[in-house]
Amino acid sequence: MVTATISPQYTVKIPANLRSQLRVGQRMAVSMDAQGRLVLTPIEQARVVLDETFGAWAGRKDIPKSGIKYMDKIRRGHRGKRLGKIRGK
Repeated sequence: MVTATISPQYTVKIPANLRSQLRVGQRMAVSMDAQGRLVLTPIEQARVVLDETFGAWAGRKDIPKSGIKYMDKIRRGHRGKRLGKIRGK
């Protein structure tokens, strides 16, 4: 494991042994996983994954075009089931 320090400007110096895998100016998505590890993902890598799955659900009649409406519908169903248990049904 290599360590790095976060500067007062919240920058992190990439250790020398990892630099060969990165390009200067490369755009990265930055996130933190459940264990608190900082995760850098090249934007182009994320775009490739999105492009591969684009349209996978297109044309489905059982799923509304709006994902928000679909999730609201699912949540309403779960709430209804939960309410039935609470009311003793």
